[in-house]
Amino acid sequence: MKLWSNNGKNSLYVKIVTAMLGIILLMMVLFFSTVAFSMFNIYKSAMDSNMEMTESVTVASAEFMMNERLQQLSQQALNKADTVDRLFLAYQIAVRSAASYAEKLLDAPNAYQNVSIPLPDAANDGKLAVQTLYADYADPGNAALRRELLLMGNIGDVLTSINENYPSIVSNYYSSELGFTVMADYISASKFDENGVLMPLNADERPWYVGAKETGEPFFTSVTKDYHTNHMAIMCGVPVYHDGTLMGVCGAGIYLDSVQDLVEAVDLDEYEDACIMDRDGRIVFSSFEIGSLAAKNDGEDIRGTVNRGLAKAARDAADGKSGVSYVTVNGEAKYVAYAPLPTVGWSLMIYVSAEEIYAPTMRLEALLKEMTAQTSANSKEQAINSLVTLACVVVAGIIMVLLSSLKLSRRIVEPIQQLTDSVSELEGDNLKFDLELHTGDETQTLAESFKSLTERMQTYVDDIQTITADRERVQAELDLAAKIQADVLPMDFPAFPDRNEFDLYASMEAAREVGGDFYDFFLMDDDHLVLSIADVSGKGIPASLYMMLSKATLANTAKLGLSPAKILEASNNAICDNNQEEMFVTAWVGILEISTGRLTAANAGHEYPVIRRPGGDYELLKDKHGFVLGGFPDETYEEYEVQLEPGSKLFVYTDGLPEANNETRELFGIDRMLETLNKCKDLDPEQTLSRMRLAVDEFAGETPQFDDLTMLCVEYKGV
Repeated sequence: MKLWSNNGKNSLYVKIVTAMLGIILLMMVLFFSTVAFSMFNIYKSAMDSNMEMTESVTVASAEFMMNERLQQLSQQALNKADTVDRLFLAYQIAVRSAASYAEKLLDAPNAYQNVSIPLPDAANDGKLAVQTLYADYADPGNAALRRELLLMGNIGDVLTSINENYPSIVSNYYSSELGFTVMADYISASKFDENGVLMPLNADERPWYVGAKETGEPFFTSVTKDYHTNHMAIMCGVPVYHDGTLMGVCGAGIYLDSVQDLVEAVDLDEYEDACIMDRDGRIVFSSFEIGSLAAKNDGEDIRGTVNRGLAKAARDAADGKSGVSYVTVNGEAKYVAYAPLPTVGWSLMIYVSAEEIYAPTMRLEALLKEMTAQTSANSKEQAINSLVTLACVVVAGIIMVLLSSLKLSRRIVEPIQQLTDSVSELEGDNLKFDLELHTGDETQTLAESFKSLTERMQTYVDDIQTITADRERVQAELDLAAKIQADVLPMDFPAFPDRNEFDLYASMEAAREVGGDFYDFFLMDDDHLVLSIADVSGKGIPASLYMMLSKATLANTAKLGLSPAKILEASNNAICDNNQEEMFVTAWVGILEISTGRLTAANAGHEYPVIRRPGGDYELLKDKHGFVLGGFPDETYEEYEVQLEPGSKLFVYTDGLPEANNETRELFGIDRMLETLNKCKDLDPEQTLSRMRLAVDEFAGETPQFDDLTMLCVEYKGV
């Protein structure tokens, strides 16, 4: 081993040799003996300093990483709770829409016709039916009750629409203070007792009615038994007022197993266990199969369990708090993160084993210990080699060169002492190493290495924190938006297998960034098919939620029996009333009279539809555009008629089709769209949409798209 380092003349060996050249040759041996002793102390001091720094960094890093992991766990619980809560919020919005419609009926009764709703018929069991129920104290002959009941008959279509759009809702209803209830559900036979006698319904005694009446706000019950089926369910009630007076309550019931399916659709698999606790401290849903955290119909209030840590966490969660606590569950140490579900007043609790929480810290401690051991071994080897080298030149003369050796030793030791003092200041969250030495030798190199090590460690911790938080937030939002879009669109094809007069197919494929396209179709009656397609401005979760509200508004308005122009006008006013975000919707609505083939349609700023006559080519139908929905209230729209002969086809789409682009930013365009349609003009609607999707994919290649691709095709076959 060489006695000098890569620093050349500035190495410790060269400094010692240079000093000794000024002394009498006779003193040289004694001088190097003193230097050997000094070198031993130097390396011993360096190893002690390295050990102190490692211990300080280990403690500070372990504490920091532990706190960061718990903060991340708490934030993840908040994110997941927000995702679950939005599922319940969607049901609350549905019930609130029914309550809003009920208040409109009460505010303008003369604007609506009287509609009679029949009593339950057991023959309708299994079918979606609207029926009237009375409380045991109600007088069906009372004039005021009769007037309100005939007026509220108009809400039947709204209740039916809610059931169709939310399959997990078992029933929804409007219950009046006068003692009657208008209800839409599939369980008509459950309204009768074992003797076939129709049972009364005292709605004002039910928890959802009492809670909404007392609070004056939307109210979710805890888990309770359904009145007619005894199934376990949760209910939501929304009060209905007229001129400041409570007139009744709109509500909806959801069976517990349906809610379980919705909650399990939220991605909680990354955690070992999770559960949901209601406002009374009972476990409603749980991945635990045994113990006090298992979901049971008669479950205990875990806020009073003998497990003190778990009881305290449950009390904090029940108070609407969020946080992380150390608990013992079924004999295993865990950390629980809890966060509120404000819509229903419940709490989400996710559990991670303490061993998993400690794992990153333990790996860091092991790594630092390994680095310390390696540094100590290298320092020891260097010290031994230096001592062996100096021992080869040791001779007499220690006394004569003692003073010179001590002075030289101090010059070498002082930078090491400065380094030791600076390392000792590294404790807690303080990882900043500011010492700058200008000795030009190995001590300066060691100080620079310490500084580089602490900077890299701080940068690593900051990067991990930022990346983890961003990834969790973005993924949660996109998962929710994708689920909302999939849930609200009709996806079962063939849509009307028992109808031979027409064939229909539609599709919506979301782009990399979630948007707000939607389509809809349903039979207004046996002879009228309602078709619609629309595109909401904006991207992400706001557009996805706005899409859901806009679709429900168009569908509910269409089911009132209005013409396409009136559907757009009514929907525009409804959207403008609640458009604080200043978003807008382009929409096309058409109503096909199946017996004649006459299509009546209206356009609110949407793309031109495409039509193909029998034996002809596809061509644009350049209809007149009205203003977009949500722009200005009281807009009017013009409608037009198109006669479809047997064999005619109609194709509508959103701007994601003509604006699809490839790697050169070239657009797919209207001409290419028409060319593709005319290549497959003899195919059925499903094959037509499949061929169009293939053409877009071949055109775009690997280029990501930034807008949804939504299409709908109808072939009229005639009666």
